[in-house]
Amino acid sequence: MVSINKYTLKSIHPYNLDETLYSGQSFKWVSLDISNDISDNWHQGIIDNRRVRLAQSKNNIYLWTAKKYADQDISTVSSYLRLDDDIEKIYLAISKSTYITSAIKKYRGLHLLRQPPWETLVTFICSANNNIPRIRQLVSAMSTKFGQKVTDTFGTFHLFPSSTALYNAGEESLRELGLGFRAKYVYAAAELDVNNIINVEKLVNKNYHESLDKLTHIPGVGDKIANCVLLFSLNKLEAFPVDVWIKRVLREVYIDATLPIPDSQIRPWAQKEFGEYAGYLNQYLFHNRRLFKSTIK
Repeated sequence: MVSINKYTLKSIHPYNLDETLYSGQSFKWVSLDISNDISDNWHQGIIDNRRVRLAQSKNNIYLWTAKKYADQDISTVSSYLRLDDDIEKIYLAISKSTYITSAIKKYRGLHLLRQPPWETLVTFICSANNNIPRIRQLVSAMSTKFGQKVTDTFGTFHLFPSSTALYNAGEESLRELGLGFRAKYVYAAAELDVNNIINVEKLVNKNYHESLDKLTHIPGVGDKIANCVLLFSLNKLEAFPVDVWIKRVLREVYIDATLPIPDSQIRPWAQKEFGEYAGYLNQYLFHNRRLFKSTIK
């Protein structure tokens, strides 16, 4: 019989685990075919190099692990999920249109995640001219081929590969996995990290602009990808990734003909307009516009 360690994390702020895990900011979570007295909706992923299973019931997040967790381990999971984000305060700050208030009502409790910076950098390099199912495939393929194999009581799994592993793999091996033109950029990021020229982990304590400048010096990392990394892993809640969905919804809802703002200036305009939690507004706009392709009035 499989031995499972079970823990409960309390959320004092509104939290929607399903929407958070599958809102386009992470590409490694999978739904499990598990039904029990806790939930019919379980999710499996990796946090801090350990496989975990999560489910939610009301304000409780249920955490199942193969290994016993100390308080610090549980705090790491809580930090990853950003359970402490005061989402009600954030809603008050970003609710500047009927569109966003409608999106908040629909996805209430959707949080940002605090993911590993290296993994986030590579996965969003893989997002260039790509879709979410394909990104998930590439992340899985890289992990299986080049990531460390780990065995726990749930079976075996692979960690996301380190920069050294991807550097040693080489560009051609990455291309053979299906990364296409993205292979050279993933390899370049690995080379810069291995040689300690640009180490994304060290940007956590840097300010937004310094971190943005460093990231955009990585080949293949433009303003959009850099802002994804800043928002989803480096704790920069003012970051504002601008992709096709964000451009559309901003021009539909916020930027009318009287504001001749070129695409290149949308990000700085939005950060000034929406303030310190611009990144949270961005995630709600993205999730809502991607899933519902008509403007909410």
